[in-house]
Amino acid sequence: MRNPLLLAALATTLLAPAALAHTEPAAGPRAAADSAIPRPASTGTRDPRVYFTEADLRNQDGQRLKFYSDALKGRTVVLNVAYTTCTDACPLITRQLLQVREELGDAFGKQVFFVTITSDPARDTPQALKAFAQKQGADVAGWSFLTGRKSEVDLILKRLGAFSENVEGHATVLYIMDVDARRMRRMLPNLPPKAIAEAARLIATGKPPGPGPGPAAN
Repeated sequence: MRNPLLLAALATTLLAPAALAHTEPAAGPRAAADSAIPRPASTGTRDPRVYFTEADLRNQDGQRLKFYSDALKGRTVVLNVAYTTCTDACPLITRQLLQVREELGDAFGKQVFFVTITSDPARDTPQALKAFAQKQGADVAGWSFLTGRKSEVDLILKRLGAFSENVEGHATVLYIMDVDARRMRRMLPNLPPKAIAEAARLIATGKPPGPGPGPAAN
């Protein structure tokens, strides 16, 4: 039987403290609730591959990959935005995700993957991402730190609703996504790691979240 307090935490819309946020999420405080991935092309909305793009990116090991096909397709992904010269929110959120990884146990790297995409691709080379990930203890299999051409990274961030003209202004919300199943949950990073891990498991298994007090996102 699921813990009702944990299920309630999944949908909470409490605002993140200043130490964990450069800015409010682009969709405002309602961004902690569920959000729909774009519907199939037959409805007039682009499919996930087209919407999220096949941007040519590189990970922290310098390997080239396509954003949809290699980072999102067929996976449940917990995605966040960061930049390597950040000294406050980004390291804190990375360490929070390390705790989420622990809560996921064997599901990490098999059912659930982590993706961190830079908001500062002009400066964040694969080498810079590697150094950042290693410093935080996050350079592990199943966790990709991504950069690429600014135009392509900016487009991805805009599609996520996480773009800012200033690198430090990116939204700090976590995106938990199975884009092929068109399921997304946006959660604030200061929620309990167990709650974030549970939300990722629910999306990975296709189960709806339990009832909670949070309103639906726009």
